[in-house]
Amino acid sequence: VNCTGQALSTVPPDLPEGTGILLLNANHLTSLSIAVFLPLTQLQDLDLSDNRLVALHTGPNLPSLKELILSHNALAALPTLQGLPVLTRLAMAHNSLATLAPRAFRAVPRLQDLDLRGNRLRTLPREAFAGLKALKDLDLSDNLLEELPKELLQDLQKLETLWLSGNRLRTLPTDFFPEGHVFMYVFLTENPWHCDCDLRYLRAWIRMN
Repeated sequence: VNCTGQALSTVPPDLPEGTGILLLNANHLTSLSIAVFLPLTQLQDLDLSDNRLVALHTGPNLPSLKELILSHNALAALPTLQGLPVLTRLAMAHNSLATLAPRAFRAVPRLQDLDLRGNRLRTLPREAFAGLKALKDLDLSDNLLEELPKELLQDLQKLETLWLSGNRLRTLPTDFFPEGHVFMYVFLTENPWHCDCDLRYLRAWIRMN
């Protein structure tokens, strides 16, 4: 169901119960509860991007939802993500996130694609992504990150692509990349890397990979 760009301030009440894909992007939604989608038992993809969302309340179970797009809103905090047991893609790009709590994504362990680019993240707790053993793509580009904890990637056993471009990183801690882990792509451009002894680890890792 395509409701893109309809100047909606609320979710239409008469959506077909069999809706599998719902596009509500480019509207005027400011605050929303996942409960409004409970009648849509087959809903798999939900696009709420490019609205004016400052709050999204989760909790009620949406057992079929696999993709949730929240990019280009005004969210200053990550939703709790409760009630989304099969979520595999979460896009939170270009919001106002300044921090993440430890184990922030524990409610969505099947997540494979996480897009956090273009937020205001400065630091991350070492357990920010703990439990995301299925995650394949992690985009942290275009934030304000100045340093990263050594343990940040330890749980991400299936991670294939990592974006760190466009931050304020000057170095990476020794053993930041898990030993023996093979990445398909790691993007490190547009950071103010400081070429001193602290950068030896990153230089050696790049040569080996």
